[in-house]
Amino acid sequence: MAIRRIRLMAAVAVALAVAAGCSSSKTESSSGGASAGGSGGSGGSAKGKVVWYLDITDANPLVTAIAQGINEQLTAAGASMVRTFALNNTTGNLDISVQAEAMTRAQTSKPAAIAYFLMDPNSMKPQIERAQKNGIPVFAAFGKPNINVNAYISINDDLQGYTSAKYLADHLPKGAKVAIIGGPPNPNVNVELAGAERALKEAGVTIVGNLAQQRNLQDNAAGGQAVMQGLLQRVPDVQGVFVYNDDSALGAIAVAKQAGKKILFTSRNGSTDGIAAIKAGDLLGTCDIDPVGIGKTLGQALVDQISGKKQYQNTEMLPPPDASKCMVTKDNVDQWKPYTELIKYQTIKTG
Repeated sequence: MAIRRIRLMAAVAVALAVAAGCSSSKTESSSGGASAGGSGGSGGSAKGKVVWYLDITDANPLVTAIAQGINEQLTAAGASMVRTFALNNTTGNLDISVQAEAMTRAQTSKPAAIAYFLMDPNSMKPQIERAQKNGIPVFAAFGKPNINVNAYISINDDLQGYTSAKYLADHLPKGAKVAIIGGPPNPNVNVELAGAERALKEAGVTIVGNLAQQRNLQDNAAGGQAVMQGLLQRVPDVQGVFVYNDDSALGAIAVAKQAGKKILFTSRNGSTDGIAAIKAGDLLGTCDIDPVGIGKTLGQALVDQISGKKQYQNTEMLPPPDASKCMVTKDNVDQWKPYTELIKYQTIKTG
């Protein structure tokens, strides 16, 4: 998965997903928010307006970078943001019901718009429909919901998987034995792995192992270690491994080093730890998902909506970052900057 997961409750289909939508309300909110599906306008002002962002956690740097990107665009336009989290304080897990409650709470303040980090494509339909009926536009981050919203933004999972796996194959001889380490079978992971598999097949390498036995369901470095240990038992002469995220790759790399194996690895995320592994010569490359870019794009769409510059409707897709240029490798790693240096982090009010 593109970002490090914190365990969801069993009924929750973890963040980032897929699906479709229909049409929205035209009523204007009493806060002065733009209509949920109106015909647009000549452009007004976002000054003084408030947007609620229903996030999942403040413990993940990539998730926080997305929120900061949204907030930067809003504050630059004179608006402000309130951020909530979907952590269940009792279980410590992500919980859709907590996020749904935050959606209800947000509506009572009559914001100009609401954005939420997609945890499941089917969640919060009653809350979303109520918001739009009351003239509050709703935007989804990191996935396309099955419920109609004004607009959403996601990442190009297929192309990111393809680009990272291709970079791996380009550094291996034809016919080399290459394995894939996947994550939990969520939609975004499966799409990423499909892109990676396509790249490897096109490159003429030999895909080895059994993906069903090579899924890191723990979604962390320890799980990556366990999967890699099993992989080396089955395919001791594997030459390259594409790993679905940086954390899992680091765990797999540790196992390969301990076994004295010279194996090339690529992955996805662009995390600080992944970048350090590239600089150390342990990781061949990682695809940076550009969370700041994702946040800024969504933030600007929110500004355009609440100022009346543009009216998004019918689950319109916002343009994702260019995945064809996502690779961070030894050739450009010195130009990579931490997310905290790409924008000035601000204190965001929580609600």
